[in-house]
Amino acid sequence: MDYVFDRIYRVIRFLLDDIIGNLAILAMFLGTGLAILEVFRRYVFGVVYDWGQDAVTYGIVSAVFLYFAVTQARRSHLRVSFVVDALEERGKERLVLFIRALLTAMSLALYSALAAWGIPAVERSMALERTTLSMVLVIWPFQVALVVTFALMALVSFFQLYQDIRALFGKKVFEWAPVEEGIDI
Repeated sequence: MDYVFDRIYRVIRFLLDDIIGNLAILAMFLGTGLAILEVFRRYVFGVVYDWGQDAVTYGIVSAVFLYFAVTQARRSHLRVSFVVDALEERGKERLVLFIRALLTAMSLALYSALAAWGIPAVERSMALERTTLSMVLVIWPFQVALVVTFALMALVSFFQLYQDIRALFGKKVFEWAPVEEGIDI
């Protein structure tokens, strides 16, 4: 079973790290380029695209949300770890593993719920043909990006929970996938 999960998780991580992550980065650059173009057009020519500000805002926000799934997979998300660090210093390794598994399970539940609750919102936006403030761009693609992000984060949390539970029982899985990124601030 560990081998099968390892193969599946490797494919998911490849998609996240190499495809979705790079697409999110590209969308950020394109959004930034459009913003620069809009500034240039406004102050040099005195004209702007009606949809430019909305496209920049929603495009960059969508890219940031999609990249959240990449940071979740790398376990480089922001967390408060002073309690866990204090417990590790006192040699409470099993308790730390339990807390990590519990927090991962809570993340899985939260991300799954947000993805599930987001689907009706996307459907409603599609049915009502809701648009951004410029009344040019439909809003549902940006909502889909958010729902997809939460679904991906839930999927990653599932595999991380599996990793955490196996660690509780003394078994290492996904040794190539870090348990913590190790970013010190």
